[in-house]
Amino acid sequence: LSEPGCDPGRHRNQALFRYLYGATQEEVRIQGEEVSFLGESVLFSSRHGASAALERVAKRLEAETARDPALLAYILPSPGAFFWRTIEKSERLSPHSFGIALDLNVSKGPYWRWAEASSPAVRKARENYPQAIVDAFEAEGFIWGGKWSHFDFMHFEYRPELTGR
Repeated sequence: LSEPGCDPGRHRNQALFRYLYGATQEEVRIQGEEVSFLGESVLFSSRHGASAALERVAKRLEAETARDPALLAYILPSPGAFFWRTIEKSERLSPHSFGIALDLNVSKGPYWRWAEASSPAVRKARENYPQAIVDAFEAEGFIWGGKWSHFDFMHFEYRPELTGR
């Protein structure tokens, strides 16, 4: 888990993302593809292996939830992936704008603007967040916002340039 103020996944090069995934909402939407994710359909970038990686995550999680159905409560419902918007209180585009981020069940995911990082509830939520879910995403080149100082438990982002996958 990161040191206070350490958020390596939140450092994003907008010019690089626009080059890799699309410069406009329409460009991103056109190259996106629907991915079946545990019975839900999400629009995810087809560029640079993103949608294929999400499909592999879905397969891993299907196997994990078959073994432990309680995991589904952390995953579904998913508020989705592609959504062209800026990050709150900034002019920077969210990684959701590029179709490379997926949020899982919001009710199971503390967010730094909603809860104090040092609170017992957030510490307990981090300790109890299913490692099988994190492992499924990280194995396919995603990073988890739950590891950030400014935490976002529900957020998984495709970042092969950081993970080397």
